[in-house]
Amino acid sequence: MSRARSLRHLAPADRPGDTLVALREDGSALHWGAFWSRVGAIAQAAQPGRRIALTAPDAADFLAGLLGLLHAGQQVVIPANFQHASVAQCADSCDGVLDTNAIRQLPGVETWTPAAPLPTDARIELTTSGSSGTPKPIIKRLIQLDAEVLAHEVQWGALLGADPVLATVPHFHIYGLLFRLLGPLSAGRPFDTAVAATPHALLNRLRALGRGTVISSPAHLSRLDDLLDPAELAPYTTAIISSGAPLGADTAATLGTALGQAPIEVYGSTETGGIAWRRQWPQAGSAWQPLPGVNVAVDEAGVLQVRSPFADGDTPVATGDLAEVLADGRFTLRGRADRILKLEGKRVALPAMEQRLTEHPWVAACAIVLLPGQRDRLGAVASLSAAGQQALAAEGRRAVADTLRTHLLAHFERVTLPRRWRFPATLPYNDRGKLPLDALQRLFEETMTP
Repeated sequence: MSRARSLRHLAPADRPGDTLVALREDGSALHWGAFWSRVGAIAQAAQPGRRIALTAPDAADFLAGLLGLLHAGQQVVIPANFQHASVAQCADSCDGVLDTNAIRQLPGVETWTPAAPLPTDARIELTTSGSSGTPKPIIKRLIQLDAEVLAHEVQWGALLGADPVLATVPHFHIYGLLFRLLGPLSAGRPFDTAVAATPHALLNRLRALGRGTVISSPAHLSRLDDLLDPAELAPYTTAIISSGAPLGADTAATLGTALGQAPIEVYGSTETGGIAWRRQWPQAGSAWQPLPGVNVAVDEAGVLQVRSPFADGDTPVATGDLAEVLADGRFTLRGRADRILKLEGKRVALPAMEQRLTEHPWVAACAIVLLPGQRDRLGAVASLSAAGQQALAAEGRRAVADTLRTHLLAHFERVTLPRRWRFPATLPYNDRGKLPLDALQRLFEETMTP
């Protein structure tokens, strides 16, 4: 495998033309020479405009489009997802659009090579997940993404080796963009263009490719052992990387036991980039280790502050997460600062209430939210276990809600308990593996009891 290269300085001459870049489900592949021919075609054909929406769902097309637009001096705007409404909204806010058809119809430019390295201030606009509020646009400079990709290689390059990269997550958010596309491009690892949406699809792709690193999320990993024996993945899995939310300790232990290694969890955000990593097995609840170049501290309110070359360098960025920094430089997370509320004059930490609720044998997973327009009322969204589903069928919604309220009453004052309950089959995770606040709150919009 070629030594990892700065994204800014990548050029056709860096690798042989037959080096694999991307692998497809139909058995075809995109090679280095053809990839740069496509990048060159896009760079030469780009129309004048400051902001160009890149709306290519195919990962290989998207990556070629990204580099081509950046080499043409454009600011690349990535939609929140590739659903029609999001793409249309993104396109309406931009000076132009580069979509799949445009990319594939351009004739390749065989002899093209960049005239100069990409500028450090080349800009890519992404959208936050909305897990803690309304999604918002965030501009990342190429130098920030470049620094993070190279830091990942320092941290995990030897472990990942030359094996291909597969994913259960898309590439339009910062996690998928970095780990699924930009990291492999820099390091010379091929990536799979398919998104393995189910455990069996993932297993089939791993078998087809022989072995690979899996880029995933807790939303996917927590359901793996419901549908297959995780030990089936072991012969084909180089490593599993997870981000989007903390991975449950039980899931980490299950996968660690089955694979001989726990998933690598990465903590970060669109604003900060990656902050830290950990493995929870065999040591459950392991503290977070900052990534190379990242410095952390807490302010007087206990909120984690980050100084990082993946964000604004020397300017500390507040994460909104409560934390405790340990003597060895690692840290533990204590929940969101904005998820500690006062209800009827009583202080209540929503993460602590969620943790207590999941301790009940009827609850598989849950989220507790402040009800929209009702400042002093909470709503609980609980995905029930098999035992909980049996109780729901036998006793009804109100009885199940009353039982769970009684369980919480052993730990919290009555005035702070959730007033309304929803019992969906699964929590409404989005394709980023996040729980958007608005999706949770929408569950309470219809009139329903209790």
